[in-house]
Amino acid sequence: MKKTEWYILAAAAAASAALRALQMRTGFDAENLPVSGNAFALLLPVLLAAAAVFFAVRARRLPGLNREGEGRGLAESFAFAKNSPLLGCAVSGTFLIVASAAAAFAGYTQGLHLTLLSAASAVAALCYLYAVFSISRGNAASGYALLLPVLVLLAYLILLYRADASDPVLGHIYVEILAVSALTLSSLELAAFAFGCGSPRVFVPSCAMAVICSAALAAECGSLSGTFLFLGAALLTTGFLGALRRESSEESASA
Repeated sequence: MKKTEWYILAAAAAASAALRALQMRTGFDAENLPVSGNAFALLLPVLLAAAAVFFAVRARRLPGLNREGEGRGLAESFAFAKNSPLLGCAVSGTFLIVASAAAAFAGYTQGLHLTLLSAASAVAALCYLYAVFSISRGNAASGYALLLPVLVLLAYLILLYRADASDPVLGHIYVEILAVSALTLSSLELAAFAFGCGSPRVFVPSCAMAVICSAALAAECGSLSGTFLFLGAALLTTGFLGALRRESSEESASA
């Protein structure tokens, strides 16, 4: 992405986190029902929608799959070797996800679904750590290892839906649903690169929204485990987004 897009991503992530934190503090009454006309509750979905439209439109200039349904491979599309900040960002994200699992088992989490996700995501984070170091050394990472995080996130979406289906207040759950959905899509697209069918046109906007929604959810979570989990997911996704090679992210789709 260009510098302007990075600035917009950072501003949108920070603003979404601030709006969600303020909404959780002022947007619900003593009975946990939404306060009518709360400014923060109204502004947050507008911000998320605007960010989604912006990054989707900007991604139209990026290459997608060719007519044979093929795209760039993982090693061809990402580079960590000469970019220490991005490598540190991805590695610290994986460590935060592992730390979230430790916090969950230490009793600092809220909810069975978050505990299960934290445990499974620790293993998934190690798969990403393996992929990061494989790419940084110029080696090909196994695509099957990158499919495990996708399965973990899909399982979490099912658990999330079952846990929140009875909640009549959409404001309680929609940020979490959006965050996990965006993380699932970005993880699936990352795995696609390992099988030679990656599409920057889909990967970039899905990663951008995963970062923004994860930042908002990290600010919302009332548990140490949840904060570590989604802050780590935001950092890890940012690392892969920044590691996308310039020639992959800037060439025209018709090239």
